[in-house]
Amino acid sequence: MEKRIVLIALLLAVALAPLMASAQTVASCDQTAQKVSPWYCNQINQATANIWSSWEPIAFIAVVLSFMVAAIIFIAGLVFSNERIRRFAMGEIFEAAASALIVIAFMTLSATLFGVIPSLVTGPVDPYALSLGYISGTIQATQMPIIALYNAIMVDSYYGSQEIAINTGLQTAIGAKAAAQTVTSIFSSLVVPITQLFIVPADAMMGLLVEGMLALTAEFYIILFFMYVAIPVFLIPGIIFRAILPLRSVGGMLIAVAIAFYLVMPTLFSVAYYFINISVISNLEATAAQITVDSAGTLAQTNAGTSSSPLAIDVNALQSQMGSFFLSVLFYPALILGLTYFAMTTIADFIGGVSKTSSRIGLL
Repeated sequence: MEKRIVLIALLLAVALAPLMASAQTVASCDQTAQKVSPWYCNQINQATANIWSSWEPIAFIAVVLSFMVAAIIFIAGLVFSNERIRRFAMGEIFEAAASALIVIAFMTLSATLFGVIPSLVTGPVDPYALSLGYISGTIQATQMPIIALYNAIMVDSYYGSQEIAINTGLQTAIGAKAAAQTVTSIFSSLVVPITQLFIVPADAMMGLLVEGMLALTAEFYIILFFMYVAIPVFLIPGIIFRAILPLRSVGGMLIAVAIAFYLVMPTLFSVAYYFINISVISNLEATAAQITVDSAGTLAQTNAGTSSSPLAIDVNALQSQMGSFFLSVLFYPALILGLTYFAMTTIADFIGGVSKTSSRIGLL
């Protein structure tokens, strides 16, 4: 029975050779993918097909070699009449067949994993365009109150630093100080309340917004990085390494990294930012516009002198928005990265751990 399975596997490897050589020459994007994820078929699919075509011969060689190695191990088990070696070889044959199926159906699997599944959550839209667009919009919206607060603080600080010095009395000697000098600030009655009620809290808000903007920028480039390198650097080499016995666990980890950071992460980001960042962006833009109006010209001083002044109220309104802002900027991204890491380890254990399981079974 085992000999028949080995024979069938070897015949399958030979029969799959022309199919593997031609299966990937045309990008696979069926009617379902065209309907629910046209962004994938029009953009990512063609790029993936072009990248995969250059790696196709190496993948073919790796899969054929994996069949040959499994057959050699099985023959060695027959020669030495070792049941454990034969069972181990059977596991390797099944692993080689799984790798061959992955290679043959790569473009179809890509359309399903990277196109159809995300569309079930975000609809017929590109999760990359959605998540990157919302992050970029949030960065721009965050810059607006920073600029408005900075302009108001600079105006108030400038006029608050202007002083009038009045000298009374005669100089007693050359270069000596005047007998009496009176220094009066132009806005002496407003300097202290403006500083306490507006400049200090506004400066604190600016610091928080800048930190949030840096976090958003880091998230933007993490998503952008994996958008370009996940398939050529992680997924395709991972498929090839998985077909090689000593590198199977490495290949499983590379595939897991690609799927987690190329599929799971941008999908979760697009969902989170779709439901959260619309209100965050609109609130930041409205507050920035109000600060700009309330700090125009001399209003930067007259509108910041009391706790009920417009600029002080604007800063308090901005402070009340920090909760939802940092939920979208820090909490949800941290949760998304945690879920992405969990998905990566689970997929790596499933893909790369199959060979370990079969090896353990075979050596029992």
